[in-house]
Amino acid sequence: MRQTRTKTHSIDADEASKAIEERLRLILDTIPAIVWRKLPDGSADFLNKRFLEYTGLSLEDGMGWGWINAFHPDDLLIEEWRAALAAGKPFEMEARLRRADGVWRWFQVRAVPLRDEQGKVVKWYGTTSDVEDRKQAEDRLRLVIDRIPTMAWSLRPDGVVDFVNQRSLEYMGLTLEQGLAEPAGAVHPEDLPRVMEKWLADMAAGEPSEDEMRMRRADGEYRWFLVRTVPFRDEQGKIVKWYGTSIDIDDRKRAEVALRSSEREQRHIAAQLERERARLVEAQEVAKIGSWEAELPGLNVIWSEQTHRIFETDPSRFDPTRPKFREFVHPEDVAKVDAAFVASLDKRSPCTVEYRIVMPDSRVKIVEERWRAFHDEEGKPVRLAGTCRDITERVRAEQELRQAEERIRAILEYSPNWIFLKDTEGRYLMVNREIERVFGISQEQIKGKTDREIFPPEQAVEHRENDVKVLRAGLTMEFEETALLEDGPHTSIVHKFPLFDTHGNIYATGGVATDITERVRAEEELRRLSGELLRSQDEERRKIARDLHDSTGQDLVALATMLGQLRESIPSAERKSRRLLSECKALSDKCIRDVRTLSYVLHPPMLDEAGLGDAIRDYVDGFAKRSGIHVELELSPRLGRMERGVELALFRVVQESLTNIQRHSGSQRAKIRIYRNSNLTLEISDRIHAALANGPRGKEERRFKVGVGIAGMQERVRLIGGQLEIDSTSHGTTVRVTIPLGGERM
Repeated sequence: MRQTRTKTHSIDADEASKAIEERLRLILDTIPAIVWRKLPDGSADFLNKRFLEYTGLSLEDGMGWGWINAFHPDDLLIEEWRAALAAGKPFEMEARLRRADGVWRWFQVRAVPLRDEQGKVVKWYGTTSDVEDRKQAEDRLRLVIDRIPTMAWSLRPDGVVDFVNQRSLEYMGLTLEQGLAEPAGAVHPEDLPRVMEKWLADMAAGEPSEDEMRMRRADGEYRWFLVRTVPFRDEQGKIVKWYGTSIDIDDRKRAEVALRSSEREQRHIAAQLERERARLVEAQEVAKIGSWEAELPGLNVIWSEQTHRIFETDPSRFDPTRPKFREFVHPEDVAKVDAAFVASLDKRSPCTVEYRIVMPDSRVKIVEERWRAFHDEEGKPVRLAGTCRDITERVRAEQELRQAEERIRAILEYSPNWIFLKDTEGRYLMVNREIERVFGISQEQIKGKTDREIFPPEQAVEHRENDVKVLRAGLTMEFEETALLEDGPHTSIVHKFPLFDTHGNIYATGGVATDITERVRAEEELRRLSGELLRSQDEERRKIARDLHDSTGQDLVALATMLGQLRESIPSAERKSRRLLSECKALSDKCIRDVRTLSYVLHPPMLDEAGLGDAIRDYVDGFAKRSGIHVELELSPRLGRMERGVELALFRVVQESLTNIQRHSGSQRAKIRIYRNSNLTLEISDRIHAALANGPRGKEERRFKVGVGIAGMQERVRLIGGQLEIDSTSHGTTVRVTIPLGGERM
């Protein structure tokens, strides 16, 4: 009898368990999401109705391993799924799923293992969610990035490149596959070890990276680039992507090298001139002018003491009747000296000749000699008289000066920069060939004129004001100036420097200008793209938040309701079944709360419905509950509604600032204040406890870290015409946003 009861009880329990499973199946078939269950070997033993309706497969065709036929074979889902089965870890992947009408759409496939008490996997549960719209949004963003004139890319959190824009591929001459396979292949071999070491350190620290390196162009030429990479984090602060850009700075680098070379050349020339002055003074003292006379026809010669010094002869051993003058003359100059001597006998005017003489120790001197012949009444030459002086140092100095001038002329003529000289009144003394080419004006046309006579008034005033600053300071200074050319305004970086005479007085100013217009335009385009990316991100967040709230959230609420009803329908004696359903109900309630919280964090609906003030109040209440941080709120009663973009930007600043306080500050108190006067001002501040404020703090313990969050705030505030300031002391940090009030924004 007892055995019969036990058997009957077991049958009833099995029937109740089957009933529960049938009801769960009915619930999973009812919800609009794709849900499935698989055995430990990866084959399906349950596919809900939504999967079958979407794919058009029958239950028989989809069960087992038949479900894999609905996924695109190029996405390699089966290989990744088998790897997850072997590892026994949660699975997540994006793959294309074929709709019943043959259309392929992208889906995100997720699965988690269910284990028994011994930890063995007994089932796999999973969902498949449509992400086609998000993928299309990403494709649109990539299309925008492909069209910008700046090299850009993205990397996965582990540093693997997953996207390279068209501008980068065109520059390197690579296909997309080649660019993804070897992204660092274009970096100069000499720069690569340093670049990789710095990048790995920055990536490990999770900090923005900036470096300068040479990159090979498709034609093999290397150019300098400024490479910047920043991390993108999710709401929990985890890095989900790295984004980077490369800006061509080769012209700037060349300009800097040319400027340094020009300054070194100027210093070298100045030193040469100073040495030449000293040599000339010394030459005047040591090598004075010598004199000589000779009687004709016997050529009885008399040399002065200074002449003996020049020729380095001993007067006591000098035979005036037999001078060996000709033996001193350099062999290559003998004919020239003889011809001048013969010609002078018939002339009554002085004769001048320069020639080289060779000393006994093989040294060579250069001598300048002047003489004339004196004639008797019959016109016959009877006497010669002349002077001589050593001009060796002068000739060498002139040669060095000519060489220096040729080097300067080469720099001026072939430099890609704009180089000029002006006097202290602003009149041009000289411009190089590049200025003539760019401005379409010749050296003769610009020389002696001022900026006011050549350029538009505003441009001329700017140039003159900067010249005056250099004249007053007596120092090299850097300016950013604008020049109006045929294709529009051009921006240049100008290094202006004073030139001093021997008395230390400024007699002129010089300048070297580098055209950075393309770099400025690239930076403006990058800022515009940044704004587009932020707007696209906000729109995507808004859409995802709405879908979570209106679709997934409502489905979960319905699921929780049905689970509650199902539990009530089970007899109280079925404790195990009721406990299982209670756990399912609790899990569904948690999912509802998580989905609502995530939806609100992505985009609070109250921001659109009630405005900034109510949205901040609601967010602060939830933040205080989650973090335990007390937030004091002070809002102006005249706040009112603002443009949608302004309200969203200010809300994101509040959100990011409070997140930073929670992660880095250690403070348990914060304050938000919004007030209006001539401007609208938003302030978010934290307060550090005295023990923390007075305690030791290392560089690694900065409370407010400047990363992609701060950069995002700065960009958002800039897009709405505002200004962002961050004041940080040992007692706390204040983030302040100021927006000028105007009818177009408020």
